[in-house]
Amino acid sequence: MKDSNQVKSSGELLSLLNHKLPIADAIFHLFPRLPTELRLMIWEQSLTCERYIKVELCIIDEKTGKMRRGGVIPGKVRRLTGPYRIIFHHPPKPSALYSTSIESRASAKRFYRIVLPCFYFMESPTIKDLLHLGEQNSERNQQGIVLGHAPPDGPSYSPFINLTKSEALIPGTLCFNPELDTLEIKGWPLLANFAHDAWSHDPRRAGLHHVAFSCTSFSFTLRFRHLPRYASSEEQLRQVMARLRSVTFIHYTAVDRVSLVNTEAHTNPAKRQCLLRYGCSLPVAGATGNFSRQKDPRLIGSEVLKSVYFDLRRMSSLTNPYRRWTELVEKLRVTTPFVYKIAYATDEIKSRITCESDAVAFLKHESERWSKQLDKWEDSHQEQGRRHPKETAGHFNGAVETAVGFWTFPIDSCGQFRLSHYRSGNEPGGFCDFSAVQPELCLFDL
Repeated sequence: MKDSNQVKSSGELLSLLNHKLPIADAIFHLFPRLPTELRLMIWEQSLTCERYIKVELCIIDEKTGKMRRGGVIPGKVRRLTGPYRIIFHHPPKPSALYSTSIESRASAKRFYRIVLPCFYFMESPTIKDLLHLGEQNSERNQQGIVLGHAPPDGPSYSPFINLTKSEALIPGTLCFNPELDTLEIKGWPLLANFAHDAWSHDPRRAGLHHVAFSCTSFSFTLRFRHLPRYASSEEQLRQVMARLRSVTFIHYTAVDRVSLVNTEAHTNPAKRQCLLRYGCSLPVAGATGNFSRQKDPRLIGSEVLKSVYFDLRRMSSLTNPYRRWTELVEKLRVTTPFVYKIAYATDEIKSRITCESDAVAFLKHESERWSKQLDKWEDSHQEQGRRHPKETAGHFNGAVETAVGFWTFPIDSCGQFRLSHYRSGNEPGGFCDFSAVQPELCLFDL
């Protein structure tokens, strides 16, 4: 019997592994009569879930007043004591508890107890989006900021936060639970400032517990040894790091699944069927939101884990950020035990998946690209004409379900990993053999 909660494709779409929670229409009219302690327990239990949150920390440029990315001015290593801004990228829809009742709202505010002013980065926000975000914000962040607009044909990256006409920075609040939420931090030089603010705004004085750092092909920029020179004081940084419980180094591929498989298929035409299955097996990065951990339930086969693609040329690049971090831990004499993990996902740049509709749109676009690619492969080898649409759909239905989320591997297993081969056609990047360890799949709720 098929799982009704699973988002399945129809026609020519690939299928999705992520589950969507069913919407219950029934109302429990006796709920208000339950003892207060029991109601509060139910509210809290409904919120108890890990979340993955992406924030960007920016300093304020003294000359222009604009927000500068990366947390520092290139070439300058100095203490960052001035104001900074928090950008919350693609915030998910707030919990319904913020608008259910006064009691549920109070429970949600106690649960997500660390509250910091921030700016929401959104693409084409609607009135509905603004209303949803307004339910979570008891106060608007009134801090002013000067923003720039990128020219239509300008560069895709700027040291400043430049907005196109379809993008917006909306004043708001970042609310999180330090015991459950993992915060991926861009602008790592401001880590001590941000973590100290999180600690000082935490009624329980627990502070930041779980952090992640993006280590794509620019992992060399994670010069953690400079952190003591950026922090207000070395002692403050030591306290910040002593409060941490886990550190994740996540690798996002710059190339998407279809482009990656296409490059390999030209050199290995006999393996095209396997390559299609391989491409569908790689997890697709989600934007942010609730997630659950489990053993990957898909039948992906050992051949997939024997060739996990990274934008790296050397195996040492995989563990360099971890090595630099542990050197800093030793230098600061931090004795708190950390849980270290390597995480992996594809296509962070193109995928902005925060909900089911985003996932369906992504799969529709990718399925169209797969179909065109399959036709090109057939034509290039003069096979029996173009594949019939029904055959293409059947091929997709037999493919591995797409997982929106990321894999994690324990850092201890890195010694068992090896570089199996480089990407074909002198393209950057290589394939690593991770088959010695079964990955943990962190699957986003959509």
